[in-house]
Amino acid sequence: MSTVSNLRVLGALTAFLTFTGATVTGVAGAAEKPKLTLKGIPAIGTPSTIFTFQAHLTGGDDDESLYCLTAEWIWEEQADSSLNDSDCEPFVKGQTKIQRTFSEEQTFSRPGSRVVRLVLHKGDKDVASAATTVTVRKMP
Repeated sequence: MSTVSNLRVLGALTAFLTFTGATVTGVAGAAEKPKLTLKGIPAIGTPSTIFTFQAHLTGGDDDESLYCLTAEWIWEEQADSSLNDSDCEPFVKGQTKIQRTFSEEQTFSRPGSRVVRLVLHKGDKDVASAATTVTVRKMP
């Protein structure tokens, strides 16, 4: 089959799948890819401040590859990171809710800018990641 013929077949298949409500990936009209956003509240504090980090995952609706993720929080000031694992019930398409929000609290003992990173994993695969910066000021 020629390239033009392949493109016509792909276009017809995409139109059929879109019309029937199926998810199409890798072509125009594809399902939205997951996106992770992360913010620190407050953005500026002191060593006694408890910073709350909130993340939100969008896209990938009803996608089993986004179910039962492991959240890895990476704290710049510390040599290690923290993992949040959970045991999950089996995934049921159309019924199982995917966790969309992640939060963690942290304090920092030294003044300066601190980069905090969240990486979401499914098994050994990184699914999404985001980073934010907070500033720790000296105590008056």
